[in-house]
Amino acid sequence: MNEKPCPRCEVLPKFPGEKVDVVIFSSIDFLIQKVAKLLSESNFSYNLLQGQILIPEVNMEELISTLANQPLSEAEKEDLKVGFLTKGENLLSVIPRLKPLSVYSAILRYTEYLEILETNRLTVYFHPIVNLERKEVYGFECLIRGVKKNGEILSPYYLFEAARATDTLFYLDRSCREVAVKTAAVKGLKKHKVFINFIPTVIYDPIFCLQSTIKWAFQLEWNPENLVFEVVETEKVKDFEHLNKILEYYRENGFKTALDDVGTGFSSLEALIRLQPDFVKISRELIEGIDQTPIKLDLVKALVQALSSHGIEIIAEGIERREEAKTLYKLGVRLMQGFLFAKPYPEPIFQLDFSWLNE
Repeated sequence: MNEKPCPRCEVLPKFPGEKVDVVIFSSIDFLIQKVAKLLSESNFSYNLLQGQILIPEVNMEELISTLANQPLSEAEKEDLKVGFLTKGENLLSVIPRLKPLSVYSAILRYTEYLEILETNRLTVYFHPIVNLERKEVYGFECLIRGVKKNGEILSPYYLFEAARATDTLFYLDRSCREVAVKTAAVKGLKKHKVFINFIPTVIYDPIFCLQSTIKWAFQLEWNPENLVFEVVETEKVKDFEHLNKILEYYRENGFKTALDDVGTGFSSLEALIRLQPDFVKISRELIEGIDQTPIKLDLVKALVQALSSHGIEIIAEGIERREEAKTLYKLGVRLMQGFLFAKPYPEPIFQLDFSWLNE
């Protein structure tokens, strides 16, 4: 595979180390005038142009820090687009690199997150998926955590919150996939199904955005059928044609695919019909209390019958009670995941207690 650089994923956002010319754009004249006044009050020199402000020879980090603490609403920070000029550049050349002021403000807030990404301090927690019929571990879902310099673990919620705020979701998503592929290989999981999450909305071109993931999978001699790439945030998918291109790219390279959180909402059901993945995870919303809720039982029963008839494997996730697991088993669900069996752990857990099945 001839690897080509992904233009969106190669460089993490940073403030320039030297003084630069900074330009601020807005289509709202009132907002430009407001920022100009704030700059004057903060003793910054600037040139006011049509719909833009040019601040020459300035420490950009200091400028953004000042503006971030001014009385600007979140909507105004989103509307104001900021960029800097390197030597020899004109105003037109900076337009493709413009970011909202809100993003640059977030870059100041999430320096620890960006440092974790830059040094690749990500680790994997493995959540087992069990085959209840065979009473054994079938596979693992790879769940990413961040690691601070002192060894403290940072939650995925923090990582993805920071990624969205700093406009680095595509970078984090790629890093997570690569770390999962590498770590699962090191932990000796090549004979198990390994589920790796990805966010389809950040993959604008699978050839560019997935090339390094595919490269590492083959370089580490994975059987591609044992790597399952799982669509998360299925409910947020609007462009099914684009998602299908991504899944087709995985399939063309021999990998399996899965949809997460299926069963609630029109979007996830439409995705299921149009995409026909290898695996489907039934959402916790349908699983919780299924033994006590007839309508949930009927819905899951219908899903199981429909999916099974088309050769799609079903995984019930979020199982926390024995009664839920037993009810699902009676409905024909064999693959399950949840805290009932084990919590995510840095080391894969292979031995689980199934003795309660006989109670």
